[in-house]
Amino acid sequence: MVVPPYCRSRTGRVFRIHRVSERLAPDRIRYTLRATPLRLVGQAERLEASREIDSASLRDKILRGQVVPTPEETFEQLWQQLRLDLDAPTA
Repeated sequence: MVVPPYCRSRTGRVFRIHRVSERLAPDRIRYTLRATPLRLVGQAERLEASREIDSASLRDKILRGQVVPTPEETFEQLWQQLRLDLDAPTA
């Protein structure tokens, strides 16, 4: 699965998808996907899904022989979460 640069929600709204990775500390990184509507309708806000990863926990997984997600896999998981949020009915 690939995270697309644009997506259309079930309601027909089009969003631009931004991929961001930022270093929070020497041992922490945050991966974020942001969906920004191309046309603002009312009080429309961007939606966001993010995950912080600690390098100590990654080293522990490697030592235990567990699967370590790649950055691309992390963005794919975030995309699945963001897609559900985009398709959720609004109040």
